[in-house]
Amino acid sequence: MPITIADKVLRLSMTTFPFIDASQFFPALSTYKVDRVFDLTEFEDAMKHFFRGNPVFSKCHLVELTFDSPEDFPLSSFQALLAEKYESYYDSFMVASVTYRSDPHLQGIFTCVPFPLQDGFKCFHLHQALMKTMKTRQDGFRIAQSLEELGIRSDELADFLPPVETAPSGANKELPVSFAESPGAPAKIGPFLDRMRGDLHERGSENMLILKNSLYSPKLPLGNSLQFLTVPGDVVARSTGIQIRDHYRAEEQRHMEQLSRIESREEFIEAGRARIGNLIATPNVFCVNNYGNVSAHDGSEIQPERGLLMRYEWHMPTIVLGITAGERSGLSWTISIRDKAFNFATVARTSPQGDIAMAVGSNPAASVA
Repeated sequence: MPITIADKVLRLSMTTFPFIDASQFFPALSTYKVDRVFDLTEFEDAMKHFFRGNPVFSKCHLVELTFDSPEDFPLSSFQALLAEKYESYYDSFMVASVTYRSDPHLQGIFTCVPFPLQDGFKCFHLHQALMKTMKTRQDGFRIAQSLEELGIRSDELADFLPPVETAPSGANKELPVSFAESPGAPAKIGPFLDRMRGDLHERGSENMLILKNSLYSPKLPLGNSLQFLTVPGDVVARSTGIQIRDHYRAEEQRHMEQLSRIESREEFIEAGRARIGNLIATPNVFCVNNYGNVSAHDGSEIQPERGLLMRYEWHMPTIVLGITAGERSGLSWTISIRDKAFNFATVARTSPQGDIAMAVGSNPAASVA
């Protein structure tokens, strides 16, 4: 039986990174409006469904985080929390229930997951499936069924898992960049990429790097299927937003055709090394990550009063942020929920705006229950 393209996408992502360490963890937070917060026992019971038939994860580390208000847990503090908790979850990943003293009807799901094993879009679907499972007390993950439907040989994936660095991480709480946020109205892909083209020229970047998920199936909240698609600066300069989209779609098709010809484990390892090598070697990149409108997955289709998605925040792991930290580099990412777009961008730490990072450990308003 031939290896399906979905299976090959997962194998390539795993072999792109030769090992997993603290620089490769991906932090993400979903914030919900709830009638009452779910306790840690309900989290634990729901996560048991995630591990059923899961070839990548068999456990997680559950913790509770309590803050005075959402302002006391900003995006800029995620890395500090990741570094603080890394030694207790390097052998798996962390799931946190987040509550706020200022509003008993807000609850967050916060995760730190190894990037080679779970990309951001899949983390988003993990959060939504976890909330659905807690609301309905039924399996919202359907891991085994989804793997079967996609033709993924789950029993073979273990051969492609990168080893985990188990030494004390010494993870840095500081990020190579800071973050800026600007809310706005949802935008169509053409106008959005027109704006990204302007941002690229403003930064003087040489290449646009599109971070695009190649396995959108919401039926599988597991795995990394992120692609890095390059649009050279001269192409960006002479193109409209729609033409930029057409260019990276053609690039994606080329990548998938190359991937379709790979069969053996050795070929996957070679392709993975070439992939990360090309990514690191691409100079002065402006990265773009657009989740689009995710309202179809906001929890409103079933018992919305028990959990309705209000906000999703994430940033790339430090191994990727380091690529965007140069004077002529950057990263812009966005997600739209109902009638609001959440737009984020990196800011060079050398700029006057740059010194906005705030570590959880130095914030007296934050406590870990």
